Amino acid sequence: MTSKFLKKVLLLALVISTVYGVGRLYYRITDGFLEENIQFDLPYDSRWESPALSVEKKNEIDAILAQEFYYLGKGCQSYVFRSQDDKYVIKFFKYQRFKPQSWLSAFTFIPAVDNYQLQKKDLKKQKLDYLFSSWKLSYDELQPETGVLYVNLNKNSNLWDKLIVYDKMGLKHELQLDSLEFMLQKKANMLCPELLRLKSNNDLAACEELVDNLLAMLLSEYQRGFADNDHALMQNTGVFDQKPIHIDVGQFVRNSIASDPRVYSQELFNKMWKFRIWLAQEYPELAQYTQESLKMAIGPSFDKLTPQLNKASMGRIPYGGVSLGKPVMCPR
Repeated sequence: MTSKFLKKVLLLALVISTVYGVGRLYYRITDGFLEENIQFDLPYDSRWESPALSVEKKNEIDAILAQEFYYLGKGCQSYVFRSQDDKYVIKFFKYQRFKPQSWLSAFTFIPAVDNYQLQKKDLKKQKLDYLFSSWKLSYDELQPETGVLYVNLNKNSNLWDKLIVYDKMGLKHELQLDSLEFMLQKKANMLCPELLRLKSNNDLAACEELVDNLLAMLLSEYQRGFADNDHALMQNTGVFDQKPIHIDVGQFVRNSIASDPRVYSQELFNKMWKFRIWLAQEYPELAQYTQESLKMAIGPSFDKLTPQLNKASMGRIPYGGVSLGKPVMCPR
């Protein structure tokens, strides 16, 4: 009896392990991309509506989207595909992060479970609103700084043709863009590899110009009341046409307090901290120049500042003084 029971336990453990292993392998192979994961039955929301495109702009975007797109990678918030000419990317929301857990619906007859599900649903909606708000802000107000060409945050009717994309495994998908939320953005090279490339060419002047442009861009945003609450500058900054742009635009806010020098000086110091550490290790000459430039940008208070990198101090600028919910935080 004991032997039979043990065999059943071992068999069950084997089945569970196999299913789990297959699931993990599939996720590793596909990065979890499924068409259903970029689809969400969301109602029309006037907050996310953008001005109508001019005929010229519509034709420009149509020409870009006439290309086939190929899987590039995934971030915390989206799946990313690159265009055939390698000049653009299109991003789709990873809605599996924001959809209610369907299996909980079977237990909503239990008051505690029902209450938990409603709370989780509300929290996910707040996070999605925060993300939508950031994408729209990037398109409406920060196109030069983000390279965003277009965002589609409400479903349309007969506005866009089908888009052909190939997933990580090379499988072809025909996506109906009218039924999807998406972003079209310029494709940039990552900041740090670009600096190392310039270093290998002994082009310190170009590196210094890039740092100058980076600081000027960030200062301009703060002074206009915009802030990126994600301080992972090295992971989120790219270079397009020799100029820096934000490639991850999921945590932008607009708030007048960001234009207060007492606020943005600390924010800028925090944002540049790990980048400066990396420069000190990889490119000491540029690290020294960056420190001097940052000190000039911040002013006399620079020598008194210390990095505030704990979670409580990160992303503390709310949207317009009113919280839209918590941003989507990704492990670094």
